[in-house]
Amino acid sequence: MDNPDPKHTTVLFVEPPPTLDWTPDSTVSKAGRRHPCLNETGEQIYSYQNLSCAAVLREQGYAVRYLHCPTQRFDCAMTREYIDTLAPFAMVIMVEHINALVAEAISRHARGRGVHVIWVGPHVTALHQSEIAKECVDYVLRREWDYAVAELVGALRAGASLDNVAGLTWRQAGGAVAVNEDRPYIEDLDALPVPAYDLVDLSKFYESVFVAFPAATMITSRGCPFNCVFCSYPETIYGHRHRTMSPARVVKEIAHLVDEHGVREIRIDDDTFNIDRSRAMEICRLMVRERIRVLFSVQARPSLMTDELAAWLKKAGCRMVLFGVESGNDEVLARMRKQTTKNDIRRGVRIAKKHGLDVLNCVMLGFYWDTPATVEETMQFAFELNAEFTQVSAPTPLPGTDYYRLLEENGCLLTSAWHEHDSVHHSAVQLPSLTNQQLNEYLRTFYRRYYRRPRYVWMMLVRMFRSWGAFTQSMRKWTVLLTK
Repeated sequence: MDNPDPKHTTVLFVEPPPTLDWTPDSTVSKAGRRHPCLNETGEQIYSYQNLSCAAVLREQGYAVRYLHCPTQRFDCAMTREYIDTLAPFAMVIMVEHINALVAEAISRHARGRGVHVIWVGPHVTALHQSEIAKECVDYVLRREWDYAVAELVGALRAGASLDNVAGLTWRQAGGAVAVNEDRPYIEDLDALPVPAYDLVDLSKFYESVFVAFPAATMITSRGCPFNCVFCSYPETIYGHRHRTMSPARVVKEIAHLVDEHGVREIRIDDDTFNIDRSRAMEICRLMVRERIRVLFSVQARPSLMTDELAAWLKKAGCRMVLFGVESGNDEVLARMRKQTTKNDIRRGVRIAKKHGLDVLNCVMLGFYWDTPATVEETMQFAFELNAEFTQVSAPTPLPGTDYYRLLEENGCLLTSAWHEHDSVHHSAVQLPSLTNQQLNEYLRTFYRRYYRRPRYVWMMLVRMFRSWGAFTQSMRKWTVLLTK
């Protein structure tokens, strides 16, 4: 860099506290990525995209700092003090609907101290024109931001025109909003550096799906060719064309996590890991050949699961497969454009279990087309599948999705306050055939009904004795769920 003064080269990434009144003693944390929510199970996650962007910045000579407020136990006041002390040139926040109020408060303080405030992520990509109108933010970068932040910061430091920073929404000198052309999607994912995992303490991150620690999350592909009505990432950030890291690049990053950070389990958080089955199997073959010993889990479509793939996943160390079940009613599945059926789901779950893979089914209660009867059908379908783990939520009306537009156009949103749409704790929608009270009651009682069934309890008692990790995971899960 031409100016070695750290004040002029430091970029600070902030992952804010979960709420404005959060304190280091609070049990509340933020969980979920595609559908963020607040929870009290102790889950802690980080932004893979931010760590990727941080690695790009470091390659280009910038000093990078990363403040993960929940795991570093920084409340809003402490965060403000940290910003004052560091005095960074720019600050990057991935704004999510669940933390929008906190992000605004921190950004307002930073901007008042002369820091360039940059917002990124699906939420602000979808709402960029209204978000840039807020006085607490200077710049909104739409779509993927791995390279975009470095390009923007470089232009700001050089005093250059911002007109050519693709994907940027910003206010010009006279106050007019400028919307630059969209940023092209990143084609060569192999060219991205390994994310800056050293900027966070991986030992402090926890998800209920993990059995071995320290654990990490990584993403090996972007863009989903499917068009589920509720999913925001393909609509806002990644697009619908599937782009992948090569198997060799994936295994390189896995080896880095294992060898350099002592990681014992990895969640591969691709939208759909098994879109390209041959690639998925090649990743497994390479892991076996390189003798990389690590547990991992993947997200997959049940309709694309095969015996051969399941066998290779198991051989390579895969412990669990996550399936997006969503509904137990074929008509509702069709209306949400899931492009799968109940029989597809049954088959995928059966194959995974046959090869000794745990299954985590993700179920959503309360779609626009649901009735009490179809919700009950979905719950019974989840009981039938009897996955080792089942996660339930309401479909969140995220901006940028067709589902949000559908609910907005039909007057189903009970509030415009984004943080009220917490899909796990409660829903803030009123549906044509399902009242808000009914939906929230289903959400409140699902886990009790699911995890206390005799068939489930017997299955998990047997599973507990597979390994110490399985035993401790089951005990953690039951300790939380049996109190609900």
